[in-house]
Amino acid sequence: MRYQRLWGLLALILLATAQGVSQGSDQPVIVNLMIDALMPQMTSSTTTQEQAKEADSALNNIYNHINDRGQVGTIFAPQDVIRSNLDLPLTRIGLNSKFELAISGNNSNENISTMPYVEQLDSLKISKRFVENCKVCGTNNITVYGFMPQSFQQNQDTYKVLDDLDIQYNAGFQAGLLYTPGHENDVWPYPVLGHKFYAVPVSTYDANGKKMVLRDSYFKDNGLDANQWYEAMVAKFDQIQGKDEPLVISLTTPVSGSGEYLDALFSFLDYAMSKEATFVTTMQLVTLAKTGARDISSLLPENESGVCLTCGQEGVGYTMSIGANVTNPVQASNNTTGVAAH
Repeated sequence: MRYQRLWGLLALILLATAQGVSQGSDQPVIVNLMIDALMPQMTSSTTTQEQAKEADSALNNIYNHINDRGQVGTIFAPQDVIRSNLDLPLTRIGLNSKFELAISGNNSNENISTMPYVEQLDSLKISKRFVENCKVCGTNNITVYGFMPQSFQQNQDTYKVLDDLDIQYNAGFQAGLLYTPGHENDVWPYPVLGHKFYAVPVSTYDANGKKMVLRDSYFKDNGLDANQWYEAMVAKFDQIQGKDEPLVISLTTPVSGSGEYLDALFSFLDYAMSKEATFVTTMQLVTLAKTGARDISSLLPENESGVCLTCGQEGVGYTMSIGANVTNPVQASNNTTGVAAH
């Protein structure tokens, strides 16, 4: 009788363990696509108008590929992109989809860590206003929750500015490569000690013992083609399937907005959807990290509709952006732990 009870207990333990493994493997992979909307590099034969048209086309290509499949992502837009007439496309995206809009500074490819605190504050304060003005007055409101520094460059002054602006997350980190002290192994967003925001690590992929940040421009700058970029995204997806780890991918419009890299994104979206992946915005990812939940069905959309917070009126009318520039950058140190891949 004693042995029967023992075997019965062991059977229950094995059954519970098997169910736990099954539940883990059945959990869909959570995917967060961060879209860095940047101006393409100027050449001697490129006009400003052509540059703006290319930026518009690239952003729309990426957005349409994702949105047409009923999925979401987060778009980080600097001021120069919005000033180039992309405020209207961003307004349409904020109105007609569940995409999140966030900030990334003043100019494409800038290094904000070279600016003193006051200039960083002015720059990001204006950037926040630019993005939050990408709305239809009286129909919807845009709330900026997040920030992603250009090329992952930032410092302690940046952290203080984010606190001052009540920014809830900072996407300038890389899992296992660029992190705050004590968070080398974190793959989910985590609170930054002494600050009010969460750090969001972009996923990294191990290739022959070397960690590679899952950012398209990093692959391209290191001589890797679109097929290798696709294979890395799929390999990382397969690697974390069944694990409690999100897949956070950083896309840039000059790279993934056209050509073979756009085709790679197209193919990856189809692959991830065939595996029943769950796509979330970056703010939703942070909320999941805060609550410990993994079901997004109860999460509220980021861009809420209602009475305009600017004018207090109901009715339709476009609110356009206000132009500004930040000048005279000076050198500052970067106090983040780790070595970043740009």
